[in-house]
Amino acid sequence: MNESFFAESARERDWPRILNIALAALLAGVLAFSAAQTARLNEANARNNAVVQKAFYETCELTEGMAVNFRKLLVAGETGQIQALLNETALQTQGALSNLALLPLGQETVSATLKFINQAGDFAGTLSVKLGNGGGISREDYDTLEDLSETAAAFSVSMGRLLERYERGEAVFDVSDYDETGAESLYPITNPAAEYPALLYDGPFSDGRADGEFKGLEGLAAVDESQARQALIAFLGSQQLSEVTFTGESAIPVDCYEYAVSLAGYRLTAGVTKLGGQVLYMLSDGAVGEVNLTDRQAVDAARAFLLARGYGEMEMSYSSRFEGILTVNFAPVQSGVVLYPDLVKVQVSLADGAIIGLEAAGYLMNHVARTLEIPALSERDAVERIGGALTPQSARLCLIPDNAGEFLCYEVRATSGRDTFLVYIDAVTGIERKLMQVISDENGALVM
Repeated sequence: MNESFFAESARERDWPRILNIALAALLAGVLAFSAAQTARLNEANARNNAVVQKAFYETCELTEGMAVNFRKLLVAGETGQIQALLNETALQTQGALSNLALLPLGQETVSATLKFINQAGDFAGTLSVKLGNGGGISREDYDTLEDLSETAAAFSVSMGRLLERYERGEAVFDVSDYDETGAESLYPITNPAAEYPALLYDGPFSDGRADGEFKGLEGLAAVDESQARQALIAFLGSQQLSEVTFTGESAIPVDCYEYAVSLAGYRLTAGVTKLGGQVLYMLSDGAVGEVNLTDRQAVDAARAFLLARGYGEMEMSYSSRFEGILTVNFAPVQSGVVLYPDLVKVQVSLADGAIIGLEAAGYLMNHVARTLEIPALSERDAVERIGGALTPQSARLCLIPDNAGEFLCYEVRATSGRDTFLVYIDAVTGIERKLMQVISDENGALVM
């Protein structure tokens, strides 16, 4: 046998191996292509899910705002305030419509909701134009507002329940999970005009006025890290302090030294301003299990803590209870006037009364001695200026933030049926500057 014969035989024997190698290479290429396609598909799905989630959250937020505004419109007494509420409501309806269009639902599924929101927006816009042209609100207009208020409130409540199910991971937008009659999981979206059964917390002006200037720090000397650490230890006081560790620096919203704190069994983070060594914030890392104190005991502990640290006379605004922690809003008082721009929030453990949270940005940003105007209106004058649908309960002088300014007002607490409102009447001009609704539950109050 010659050499060519043996070479040919070798090639024949190697052919299966060569074929297997080629097939393996082809399979690897297919798998790589498939993996790339899968990755791109997963990325696209993630982007789509993020869009849907954002649209759903914003729809819930906007429809809740609509419901509150319609309720305010039933009791507002000043034309400028009514127009502002109507214009805001019209914008909320536009935003809700835009977000509903992004949800993975057919037109027929959301047609009832689209119709309702369109009608609400059209009515708000039309009534605003009517008032702008010197007209007034008729009895029929108030009847329509009442209907819109009831429907919007019921719709908002049901959307909140749908949101809870969505956050638990239920496939509320899966086509298999609803039908067009609205009889199943998307009932609030498919039929918002149906009959329905019958918040975070915060007090009025809890966001304050943030123009970037920290007036309360002006004129104070800069401190180094060691001095800031000692200031924090002194601020924490006699509580069971076991560790204060420097962790870095930050510049939001003002230059600070950052610390990790072990306090009476709690883990906290804290920030101390480089200018003046003032404690800007303290935050707890988790919930409190056992509850041993009443809310009143916790409020007293928070007030005593602030008083011992030189905050002076403070008026409690509102509070909220969550996972064993009571958060309390306090505002300083000057000459009997509550200074809402200067709010301080304190968190108290309901297990043992330890102070485990503080937010003092509003206070450090705004708290200086004010030159307060002399009211041109008496308390009685202010009370008489609130809407006729409201029954006044109490009134007090306060300073409120409004855009870039501050205004001396009478805060008139009033009710309409079971609803509670806060009306802010300018103590100098007599105009109604703000109208807020107090929404309370077993854990506290939300003011909107």
